[in-house]
Amino acid sequence: MSDKEPEFFLPPRAKPKPGSLPLNPRPKKPEEPCWDGIAPATRVAYEQRLAEYEARMADPDFRATMEAITEAAQSKLPPWGEPSERLKPKKPDTTNLKKLKAARKKVAEYSAVLRTDAFDDWVRRCTDTASQPREWTQAETLYESYLRHAKKYGANRPDKRLANVTLASMTAWGKMMGSLFDKKRRRAGQYYPLRLKQGA
Repeated sequence: MSDKEPEFFLPPRAKPKPGSLPLNPRPKKPEEPCWDGIAPATRVAYEQRLAEYEARMADPDFRATMEAITEAAQSKLPPWGEPSERLKPKKPDTTNLKKLKAARKKVAEYSAVLRTDAFDDWVRRCTDTASQPREWTQAETLYESYLRHAKKYGANRPDKRLANVTLASMTAWGKMMGSLFDKKRRRAGQYYPLRLKQGA
C-alpha cells in the first residue's frame, strides 16, 4: 500500500430533468418610491394643478365668476322633494298609432267592397236573382262557375297577366259576394240568393 491517503470518488451528478431548475429571474427595474400608494409623477402633477387652482382662486374676479357659475348651475336643479321633469317617463306618441289603426280599419272596410272586373262581369252575365229560398245556389257551385268565367274573361284581355290576376281565391270571392248578397247557412253549406243562367 502506498502512503497516500485514499481518494474518495463521488459518483457523477445526474442530469436535471427539463423544467426542474428555476429559470434565471430577469433583473428587476429599480422601483421608484411611492408615498401613500401614489406614484411620484402623479403626485407632482396633482400638486401643480392644486397650486394653479389656489392661485386662480386668490384672484377676486375669478372667484366671483366661479361662484356665479355654481349658483346658476344649482338654480337649474329641481328643488328637493319634487321629481325632475327630465326623469319622468315620456308618454308614448299615440297619434301615429291611431292614424295607422284608422287606416287599417278603412282598408278592411273597403276590402269587402272592392270587386274585380271579372267578378262584376260574372254577376252580370251568369247569374239571376232567385225569387224563392229553394232556388238559392250553393256557394261552391257559384264559385266553380265564377272560376270558369274568370278564366275566359282573363284570356280575352289583351294583357296576358290579367289571366292570373282576375282569378280570386275562395276567401276573396266570398268577400266580394258578401258586399252584394246575404248568405244563409244550411246543412249542405253556404247558400246565396242567386241562380245560374243556362250555360254558366
